[in-house]
Amino acid sequence: MRNAKLLLINTLILTAGGFIMRSVAVSFNVYLTNKIGAVGVGLLQLITTAYALAVTFSCAGIKLGTTRLIADSASEDTKSLIKLCIKYALAAGLSVSATLYIFSNVISKYWIADTKAVLSLKILSVSLIPVSVSASLSGYFTATKSMLKYSSVQLIEQIVKIAVTVAMLNIFSDRGVEYACAAISIGLTVSEFFSAITALIIYHRVTSKTKTTKTKLYPLKKLLNITLPDVIGSGFRSVLLTIEHMLIPAGLKKSGKDTDQAMGVYGLIHAMALPIVLYPSAILSSFSTMLVPELSVQRSKDNRKQISFISTSSIKYTLLFAIGTSLFCYTFSELISYAIYSSAECSEYIRILSVLIPVMYCDTVTDGLLKGLDQQSASMAYNIIDSAICVLLVYVLIPKYSTSGYVFILFLSEILNFSMSINRLIKKAELKINTINDIFKPLIAGLISSGTINIFNITSKKHSVAALLMYIIIFGAIYVFCIYALKCISKDELNKFKSYFNTKVTLD
Repeated sequence: MRNAKLLLINTLILTAGGFIMRSVAVSFNVYLTNKIGAVGVGLLQLITTAYALAVTFSCAGIKLGTTRLIADSASEDTKSLIKLCIKYALAAGLSVSATLYIFSNVISKYWIADTKAVLSLKILSVSLIPVSVSASLSGYFTATKSMLKYSSVQLIEQIVKIAVTVAMLNIFSDRGVEYACAAISIGLTVSEFFSAITALIIYHRVTSKTKTTKTKLYPLKKLLNITLPDVIGSGFRSVLLTIEHMLIPAGLKKSGKDTDQAMGVYGLIHAMALPIVLYPSAILSSFSTMLVPELSVQRSKDNRKQISFISTSSIKYTLLFAIGTSLFCYTFSELISYAIYSSAECSEYIRILSVLIPVMYCDTVTDGLLKGLDQQSASMAYNIIDSAICVLLVYVLIPKYSTSGYVFILFLSEILNFSMSINRLIKKAELKINTINDIFKPLIAGLISSGTINIFNITSKKHSVAALLMYIIIFGAIYVFCIYALKCISKDELNKFKSYFNTKVTLD
């Protein structure tokens, strides 16, 4: 049970760090929106999309590979394994960095369709080297369930990025959107180097007394067996995803919008509404990350009963959280938009996307469960199918139906991907979902919670951050009470859950 206790502790650490970093990221995004406008944010989002594709190849599945290699290994000599992973990461990072730098002009002209992106892409290409190293170290800290120090590094990284970006924007923002995006790219690049160097220092201190032996060939083969399917699948999917995102503004322009309007709508959805909708999922992203080594251990022991328990509990509690979050965002979308962006311009998109929250959140956890069960190839296949369909639909529907067509594609994509993933999980983990307790009762609890707040009109300052926080607290309290009153979680389930974590453990 020590692993179970560590799973809980490290999930809480990752969750706290995740919420802090997402809070900082959302606040910073508000600053950027005010500084460079929706059009600038739209261009930045396209640059980021191209950069994300490069990150996928530079990381080359290394985080998953490192996590699995350490978690599955019976050997105590993890130091030699990490050295192998870092060398692999450096090779991938250097290769992709050079490629992005050389072809930045081509990417800007033919993919992004805006040559103002060239400078930013060249700057960002340098960051791919520390990104790849950080991925391998992140995999190590995840596998060894020692996330406290690494979470601190990630938090400080955000602070460094913001400080450098603000300083660069003050120098270059008056020179137009091109240099504003370049300033942001400098901030990101500097912060990635800082994060990688700091993580390396922490790693060396942790492993300074560990003996190193010569790495055998089989760990490399095992690493490649894990990383190659992941990088091929995620790389192919990222290519499709990049094409999809490049086609969106082009399709919006074909539907009748000018360049600024197309970039503005794209920025509203992807840079403003989606980060808000996904913000609460920090807890689930953390949990999903920690599930990979935990389920990997249970799979190696062929403990099917425990696998079924972990998987079923994970989806159940994800649904409870996601349904409540969905109803809150749907009901109070205008308040959220005003409190964060001081306007209601993205409230409509927050309301629309909130309907997808249960699907998106459950899909996040399902992917983590599948990776822990060595089903990453299947998960990637589903992602590729989903992305391929999306590219086709974006090309066909957006020029004709504009924003409505894109919203439809978002819904279809998320539902299709989740349907395939959850079906696979049901087969592999003997997943059991209680429709009444896991879906309908939480839905009733959420409706009661939001309805109560609206009826009593609790605060007159409806558009302030204070009002938003008050609504969240009150909604959460009522929702938890209703969940308890409606007996969404049985005593037997609660006792099993408590017993799973009922051990004492100390953090390193």
